[in-house]
Amino acid sequence: MIKFLRNSQHPTLGEKMLRNTEIAKANIIRKDKDAKILIVTPLLPDHKISKITKKTIKRNNVPIVWVFYSSEANTAKNAQLGFEAYREKYSLPPYFLLLDNDIELGRHMLDRMVETLEKSPDHIAYCYCTFRFTGAVNKEFRAIPFDVNLLVQQNYISSNSLIKMGHLEYIGGLVTDQKYKRLLDWCTWLKFLNNGYGGVPCEQARFVAYASEDSVSAGSDREYTEKKQRVHQDFVKPFLDSIKH
Repeated sequence: MIKFLRNSQHPTLGEKMLRNTEIAKANIIRKDKDAKILIVTPLLPDHKISKITKKTIKRNNVPIVWVFYSSEANTAKNAQLGFEAYREKYSLPPYFLLLDNDIELGRHMLDRMVETLEKSPDHIAYCYCTFRFTGAVNKEFRAIPFDVNLLVQQNYISSNSLIKMGHLEYIGGLVTDQKYKRLLDWCTWLKFLNNGYGGVPCEQARFVAYASEDSVSAGSDREYTEKKQRVHQDFVKPFLDSIKH
């Protein structure tokens, strides 16, 4: 939607009003000089950014722009809209991060992930780190070496991963379609894979996510299975077919 407006030389009054509405939803929390990361926190209208997230983001030295975008859309859609709304008015930093509203960032998490990506080759599009769920779910996910064979079977990479901005724009942004809800982060990593890009772990970076019952119980097992089959059909199968030739 906003991407279309950017390409229109003569937007209508209705399009201008729509663009202004979308930009108004992308509220800038913090804007450092020479920012290296555009951070977008997606929110539902009745949600807020937690105090622990506001506190622990200060544990990093890297300059950032931090925006939150609020609407009834899913997490990835809100993050994408926030990104596009910011791009309407400002130049983009070299990296992008979707940051959930309930994350406790580890000390120098962002600094270390930026450092990792700055040293990475061009076929690396994003950096992921170790994270731990606490609350309704208590489980840690280690930042294991990038494994294509595992990624086409299941997701092991958090949506809260640092992405090279140019690579994100090249693939056309995050996957946001509601039909993949609960698996949208996995779809994005598979979308990168289908475009020839992978990720790199940063073992020295970590965060904690506070899991509520709502965040871990959205939908039935049957629904999850159906959506996983759809992901395999739309993302995994095309990749596997491409490497057969």
